[in-house]
Amino acid sequence: MEEKDIVMIPFVAHESAMNRMERANRRLWIAIIVMVISFFIYLLVPSEYSTTTEQGVEDVNNSEVHQIIGD
Repeated sequence: MEEKDIVMIPFVAHESAMNRMERANRRLWIAIIVMVISFFIYLLVPSEYSTTTEQGVEDVNNSEVHQIIGD
């Protein structure tokens, strides 16, 4: 049988890589949570800058009020 060369990774290098990966994963999850919360706030809070405007126009002849809804 042939003996294969086994590459040994030092424990310090492995732990360093694992710590970096854990920090990256933590930042990723925080970013995802912030984005989801921001999206729900965007959906639930009414916008100040609505594009739809309502105006009341009074018809002089019939004395009726007509509503015009437009952009």
